[in-house]
Amino acid sequence: MTLTPDANALLFAPPQKAMAPRLAAWALNVLFPPHCVACHKAVEPPSNTVLCRACAERIHWIGDDRCCRCGDRVGAGSGVVKDCPSCRTHPPAFVERSCALGKFGEGPLRDLVLTLKFGRKLHIAKPLARLLAARIRSTGLQADTQNLVLVPVPLTSEHALRAGWNHAEEIANCVAMELKAHVESRLLRKIRSTPPQATLKRMARRSNLKGAFACETRLAERHKGATVILIDDVITTGTTISECARTLSAANFPTIRAAALARA
Repeated sequence: MTLTPDANALLFAPPQKAMAPRLAAWALNVLFPPHCVACHKAVEPPSNTVLCRACAERIHWIGDDRCCRCGDRVGAGSGVVKDCPSCRTHPPAFVERSCALGKFGEGPLRDLVLTLKFGRKLHIAKPLARLLAARIRSTGLQADTQNLVLVPVPLTSEHALRAGWNHAEEIANCVAMELKAHVESRLLRKIRSTPPQATLKRMARRSNLKGAFACETRLAERHKGATVILIDDVITTGTTISECARTLSAANFPTIRAAALARA
Protein backbone atom coordinates (compact mmCIF):
# COMPACT_ATOMS: atom_id res chain seq x y z
CA MET A 1 0.00 0.00 0.00
CA THR A 2 1.39 3.38 -0.94
CA LEU A 3 1.78 6.23 1.48
CA THR A 4 -1.30 8.29 2.23
CA PRO A 5 -0.89 11.99 1.34
CA ASP A 6 -0.76 12.91 5.06
CA ALA A 7 1.89 10.31 5.82
CA ASN A 8 3.90 11.28 2.76
CA ALA A 9 3.89 14.97 3.67
CA LEU A 10 4.63 14.50 7.34
CA LEU A 11 7.36 11.89 6.94
CA PHE A 12 9.34 13.61 4.24
CA ALA A 13 8.73 17.34 4.63
CA PRO A 14 11.29 18.71 7.09
CA PRO A 15 9.74 20.65 10.00
CA GLN A 16 9.78 24.41 9.65
CA LYS A 17 12.50 26.02 11.76
CA ALA A 18 14.28 29.34 11.99
CA MET A 19 17.01 29.81 9.38
CA ALA A 20 20.02 29.36 11.70
CA PRO A 21 18.86 26.07 13.27
CA ARG A 22 17.77 24.87 9.83
CA LEU A 23 21.25 25.48 8.39
CA ALA A 24 22.85 23.81 11.41
CA ALA A 25 20.61 20.77 11.00
CA TRP A 26 21.44 20.60 7.28
CA ALA A 27 25.17 20.72 8.00
CA LEU A 28 24.85 18.03 10.66
CA ASN A 29 22.94 15.79 8.26
CA VAL A 30 25.62 16.21 5.60
CA LEU A 31 28.38 15.24 8.02
CA PHE A 32 26.41 12.56 9.87
CA PRO A 33 23.45 11.55 7.70
CA PRO A 34 20.54 9.88 9.50
CA HIS A 35 19.95 6.22 8.73
CA CYS A 36 16.71 4.42 7.96
CA VAL A 37 15.59 2.43 10.99
CA ALA A 38 14.36 -0.43 8.78
CA CYS A 39 17.05 -0.94 6.14
CA HIS A 40 19.87 1.05 7.83
CA LYS A 41 20.77 2.91 4.65
CA ALA A 42 21.65 6.60 4.91
CA VAL A 43 18.70 8.94 4.39
CA GLU A 44 19.74 11.82 2.19
CA PRO A 45 19.31 15.37 3.50
CA PRO A 46 17.26 17.50 3.71
CA SER A 47 14.62 14.83 4.50
CA ASN A 48 15.65 14.42 8.12
CA THR A 49 13.42 11.48 8.97
CA VAL A 50 13.58 7.94 10.31
CA LEU A 51 12.64 5.98 7.21
CA CYS A 52 13.75 6.07 3.62
CA ARG A 53 10.96 6.42 1.08
CA ALA A 54 11.30 2.81 -0.12
CA CYS A 55 10.74 1.44 3.39
CA ALA A 56 7.89 3.88 4.08
CA GLU A 57 6.17 2.57 0.95
CA ARG A 58 6.25 -0.93 2.48
CA ILE A 59 4.18 0.03 5.52
CA HIS A 60 0.60 -1.24 5.50
CA TRP A 61 -1.00 2.08 6.39
CA ILE A 62 -4.59 1.97 7.64
CA GLY A 63 -6.59 4.24 5.38
CA ASP A 64 -10.29 4.99 4.97
CA ASP A 65 -11.26 1.30 5.08
CA ARG A 66 -11.19 0.93 8.84
CA CYS A 67 -13.16 0.02 11.91
CA CYS A 68 -13.87 3.16 13.91
CA ARG A 69 -14.36 1.16 17.11
CA CYS A 70 -11.06 -0.76 17.34
CA GLY A 71 -9.02 1.04 14.68
CA ASP A 72 -8.25 -2.08 12.65
CA ARG A 73 -8.12 -2.23 8.88
CA VAL A 74 -11.04 -3.80 7.03
CA GLY A 75 -11.52 -4.99 3.45
CA ALA A 76 -10.88 -2.64 0.55
CA GLY A 77 -13.96 -0.65 -0.38
CA SER A 78 -15.66 -1.20 3.00
CA GLY A 79 -15.18 2.40 4.11
CA VAL A 80 -15.57 3.26 7.79
CA VAL A 81 -17.44 0.51 9.66
CA LYS A 82 -18.73 0.47 13.24
CA ASP A 83 -17.40 -3.00 14.05
CA CYS A 84 -15.30 -5.70 12.44
CA PRO A 85 -14.27 -9.34 13.00
CA SER A 86 -11.76 -8.21 15.65
CA CYS A 87 -14.50 -6.36 17.55
CA ARG A 88 -16.89 -9.28 17.38
CA THR A 89 -14.30 -11.60 18.88
CA HIS A 90 -12.74 -9.23 21.43
CA PRO A 91 -14.73 -5.98 21.60
CA PRO A 92 -12.81 -3.08 23.18
CA ALA A 93 -14.60 -2.47 26.47
CA PHE A 94 -15.47 1.11 27.47
CA VAL A 95 -13.71 2.53 24.38
CA GLU A 96 -15.95 4.57 22.11
CA ARG A 97 -13.59 4.99 19.14
CA SER A 98 -10.01 4.11 18.18
CA CYS A 99 -7.45 4.79 15.49
CA ALA A 100 -4.02 3.54 14.46
CA LEU A 101 -1.48 4.42 11.79
CA GLY A 102 -0.87 1.01 10.26
CA LYS A 103 -0.57 -2.72 10.72
CA PHE A 104 2.18 -3.89 13.08
CA GLY A 105 3.13 -7.18 11.43
CA GLU A 106 6.61 -7.59 10.05
CA GLY A 107 8.33 -4.67 8.41
CA PRO A 108 9.24 -0.99 8.80
CA LEU A 109 6.46 0.06 11.20
CA ARG A 110 7.33 -2.83 13.51
CA ASP A 111 10.99 -1.82 13.29
CA LEU A 112 10.12 1.76 14.23
CA VAL A 113 7.95 0.80 17.19
CA LEU A 114 10.39 -1.75 18.62
CA THR A 115 13.36 0.56 18.17
CA LEU A 116 11.49 3.34 19.94
CA LYS A 117 10.26 1.04 22.71
CA PHE A 118 13.41 -0.95 23.46
CA GLY A 119 16.17 1.10 21.84
CA ARG A 120 15.13 4.38 23.49
CA LYS A 121 15.61 6.25 20.21
CA LEU A 122 13.67 9.36 21.20
CA HIS A 123 14.06 11.02 17.80
CA ILE A 124 11.71 8.37 16.38
CA ALA A 125 8.85 9.56 18.59
CA LYS A 126 8.49 12.95 16.90
CA PRO A 127 7.73 11.93 13.28
CA LEU A 128 5.49 9.09 14.49
CA ALA A 129 3.66 11.46 16.82
CA ARG A 130 3.13 13.94 13.98
CA LEU A 131 1.53 11.15 11.96
CA LEU A 132 -0.57 9.98 14.89
CA ALA A 133 -1.77 13.52 15.61
CA ALA A 134 -2.82 13.86 11.97
CA ARG A 135 -4.59 10.51 12.24
CA ILE A 136 -6.45 11.60 15.37
CA ARG A 137 -7.62 14.73 13.53
CA SER A 138 -8.65 12.92 10.35
CA THR A 139 -10.61 10.23 12.21
CA GLY A 140 -12.37 12.77 14.42
CA LEU A 141 -11.11 11.44 17.75
CA GLN A 142 -10.60 14.96 19.06
CA ALA A 143 -13.88 16.26 17.63
CA ASP A 144 -16.89 17.28 19.72
CA THR A 145 -14.84 18.24 22.73
CA GLN A 146 -13.51 21.42 24.27
CA ASN A 147 -11.83 19.53 27.11
CA LEU A 148 -9.35 16.93 25.86
CA VAL A 149 -6.82 15.00 27.93
CA LEU A 150 -4.23 12.59 26.54
CA VAL A 151 -3.40 9.72 28.90
CA PRO A 152 -0.45 7.44 28.12
CA VAL A 153 -0.83 3.79 29.06
CA PRO A 154 1.18 3.58 32.29
CA LEU A 155 3.96 1.30 33.49
CA THR A 156 4.48 0.20 37.08
CA SER A 157 6.95 2.44 38.90
CA GLU A 158 9.31 -0.54 39.10
CA HIS A 159 9.14 -1.14 35.35
CA ALA A 160 9.49 2.57 34.56
CA LEU A 161 12.52 2.80 36.82
CA ARG A 162 14.11 -0.22 35.18
CA ALA A 163 13.35 0.99 31.67
CA GLY A 164 14.28 4.58 32.47
CA TRP A 165 11.24 6.00 30.67
CA ASN A 166 7.73 5.32 29.42
CA HIS A 167 7.63 5.31 25.62
CA ALA A 168 3.84 5.80 25.57
CA GLU A 169 4.29 8.97 27.62
CA GLU A 170 6.91 10.26 25.19
CA ILE A 171 4.55 9.62 22.27
CA ALA A 172 1.70 11.34 24.14
CA ASN A 173 3.84 14.39 24.88
CA CYS A 174 4.78 14.74 21.21
CA VAL A 175 1.18 14.23 20.05
CA ALA A 176 0.00 16.84 22.56
CA MET A 177 2.34 19.43 21.07
CA GLU A 178 0.76 18.85 17.66
CA LEU A 179 -2.82 18.89 18.96
CA LYS A 180 -2.30 21.66 21.54
CA ALA A 181 -3.76 19.24 24.09
CA HIS A 182 -3.00 18.46 27.72
CA VAL A 183 -1.17 15.28 28.82
CA GLU A 184 -1.98 13.83 32.22
CA SER A 185 0.51 11.04 32.81
CA ARG A 186 -0.39 10.70 36.51
CA LEU A 187 -4.13 10.25 36.05
CA LEU A 188 -3.80 6.52 35.43
CA ARG A 189 -1.37 4.35 37.40
CA LYS A 190 -0.37 0.74 37.04
CA ILE A 191 -0.45 -0.64 40.57
CA ARG A 192 0.38 -4.28 39.93
CA SER A 193 3.26 -5.81 38.00
CA THR A 194 2.14 -8.21 35.29
CA PRO A 195 3.88 -10.43 32.73
CA PRO A 196 4.22 -8.70 29.35
CA GLN A 197 1.08 -9.18 27.29
CA ALA A 198 3.15 -10.25 24.28
CA THR A 199 4.37 -13.33 26.18
CA LEU A 200 0.85 -14.61 26.89
CA LYS A 201 -1.75 -16.46 24.87
CA ARG A 202 -4.93 -14.65 23.92
CA MET A 203 -7.12 -15.99 26.74
CA ALA A 204 -4.44 -15.37 29.38
CA ARG A 205 -4.10 -11.75 28.24
CA ARG A 206 -7.71 -11.06 29.15
CA SER A 207 -7.21 -11.95 32.82
CA ASN A 208 -3.61 -10.76 33.17
CA LEU A 209 -4.49 -7.09 33.65
CA LYS A 210 -7.58 -7.39 35.82
CA GLY A 211 -7.25 -4.84 38.61
CA ALA A 212 -3.81 -3.73 37.40
CA PHE A 213 -4.71 -0.04 36.99
CA ALA A 214 -5.98 2.68 39.32
CA CYS A 215 -7.13 6.25 38.78
CA GLU A 216 -5.78 9.16 40.82
CA THR A 217 -8.88 10.54 42.53
CA ARG A 218 -7.65 14.12 42.86
CA LEU A 219 -6.69 14.37 39.20
CA ALA A 220 -9.89 12.64 38.12
CA GLU A 221 -11.84 15.36 39.89
CA ARG A 222 -9.73 18.08 38.28
CA HIS A 223 -10.42 16.71 34.78
CA LYS A 224 -14.03 15.76 35.45
CA GLY A 225 -16.05 15.59 32.23
CA ALA A 226 -12.99 15.58 29.95
CA THR A 227 -12.72 13.44 26.85
CA VAL A 228 -9.79 11.06 27.32
CA ILE A 229 -7.66 9.68 24.50
CA LEU A 230 -5.52 6.77 25.66
CA ILE A 231 -2.16 6.66 23.88
CA ASP A 232 -0.14 3.46 23.34
CA ASP A 233 2.33 2.02 20.87
CA VAL A 234 0.41 -1.08 19.69
CA ILE A 235 -3.15 -2.31 20.11
CA THR A 236 -3.11 -6.11 19.85
CA THR A 237 -6.19 -7.74 21.38
CA GLY A 238 -7.24 -4.45 22.96
CA THR A 239 -7.03 -5.86 26.48
CA THR A 240 -4.64 -3.21 27.81
CA ILE A 241 -6.66 -0.36 26.36
CA SER A 242 -9.90 -1.90 27.63
CA GLU A 243 -8.63 -2.30 31.19
CA CYS A 244 -7.33 1.27 31.22
CA ALA A 245 -10.68 2.47 29.88
CA ARG A 246 -12.57 0.38 32.44
CA THR A 247 -10.65 2.12 35.24
CA LEU A 248 -11.30 5.58 33.79
CA SER A 249 -14.96 4.81 33.25
CA ALA A 250 -15.28 3.80 36.92
CA ALA A 251 -13.83 7.25 37.76
CA ASN A 252 -16.74 8.82 35.81
CA PHE A 253 -14.98 9.82 32.60
CA PRO A 254 -17.84 9.79 30.08
CA THR A 255 -15.93 9.59 26.79
CA ILE A 256 -12.86 7.43 26.30
CA ARG A 257 -11.09 6.93 22.99
CA ALA A 258 -7.78 5.31 22.01
CA ALA A 259 -4.97 5.98 19.54
CA ALA A 260 -1.93 3.85 18.80
CA LEU A 261 0.97 3.80 16.38
CA ALA A 262 0.06 0.31 15.16
CA ARG A 263 -2.70 -2.28 15.18
CA ALA A 264 -1.74 -5.94 15.35
